[in-house]
Amino acid sequence: MKTESRIPFYLAWKYLQRGNKWTLLLTVFLMAVAFVNLIFMSSLLNGIVDGSNKQIINTMTGNIYITPEDGNDDIPNHENVIKIIENTEGVEVASLETFVPASLEFNNHKGNWTILAIDPDKEKSVTTISQSMISGEYLETDDTDSIIIGRQIAGGEGVEQDAFSLKGAEVGDKVTLSMNGFKEDLTVKGIFNTKFINSDSQAFITNKTLSKIMPNYSSNPNIIIVKTKNGVVEPDVISQLKENKINENIYTWEEASGIMSSITESFLSINILISLVGVLIAAVTIFIIIYVDIINKRREIGILRAIGIKPYIIFTSYIIKAAAYSVGGVILGSAVFFGVLVPYFNLHPFALPICDAVLVLTKTDFIARAETIMWVAVISALIPSAAVTRSKILTAIFGK
Repeated sequence: MKTESRIPFYLAWKYLQRGNKWTLLLTVFLMAVAFVNLIFMSSLLNGIVDGSNKQIINTMTGNIYITPEDGNDDIPNHENVIKIIENTEGVEVASLETFVPASLEFNNHKGNWTILAIDPDKEKSVTTISQSMISGEYLETDDTDSIIIGRQIAGGEGVEQDAFSLKGAEVGDKVTLSMNGFKEDLTVKGIFNTKFINSDSQAFITNKTLSKIMPNYSSNPNIIIVKTKNGVVEPDVISQLKENKINENIYTWEEASGIMSSITESFLSINILISLVGVLIAAVTIFIIIYVDIINKRREIGILRAIGIKPYIIFTSYIIKAAAYSVGGVILGSAVFFGVLVPYFNLHPFALPICDAVLVLTKTDFIARAETIMWVAVISALIPSAAVTRSKILTAIFGK
């Protein structure tokens, strides 16, 4: 019995060893293509979701977004609040922002965008706006008549929202900030491009500039964005902040991101759908490969049965071969994916309006899809191998 149990492995090994090497390589190659097809779109959509999430955190909300307590227009005792926040375990740094309800005008082009008054030194430790300057310079703390604007506000050739922009404002130009009947001409010190439309529809001035325009309005900020340390779970930090008597409204970046949260959820739904389609394509591909292989070996199968090899042994040997094909395909596909595709797209990411997307494949996703390919291969081999091994011996040998 022990010897008999080894026969399927022996038959599978001899077939792989003595079979046509080009046929074997082609079969493994097709398996690899099926595997890469299964993980490529999934990793791309994961990359889009991951990239857009990082854009939201790094350019807009931080990991945690804090607004005034219900009934308040600002955050009183903000200096004390900031100290409590930054002394909370898991928090790296926090920055105060003041939303400025103002409009910008340039050459008779006017619009309302998100304008924020900030401490530039603190802000650049929380967001990456300072690293995204494509023209001019970032703000200095002592600036009192400067503004930096996003690419979508500046406008110009190739800008997605140029129809609603300042139609080509450049560094050094004067733009008029209008707020509650007050007007102030500010010099465009810099233009930034985060490659995230929502972020690039923002403008920033310093707290000193806001104090100069409207001293009373600048007394208390109304937004705090918090950057947490790597690996820290935001809800855990929020729980600690509430325990430390921070009574303001505290949100995770997902809650603060609004419609972008729905968009990323849509991408995840699309990912699931594409994965199901990929599994179906892989199943059909593998079934055809195994079916053609077995049909071409019908005579050999008939001869094996004629000399006394039991059908289940032949059946099992083909299941083992299918598993070997799938393992080879996963190994080759993994080499192509991680050795060629991932490095290429790291150097040349997909340029999208919400981020530059690279391929992101988690360990869990990889294992799940590798197992899927293997199980699909085994299941796809069941039907044709069972059909051939159950046919009459003479029919298998002579095809009649």
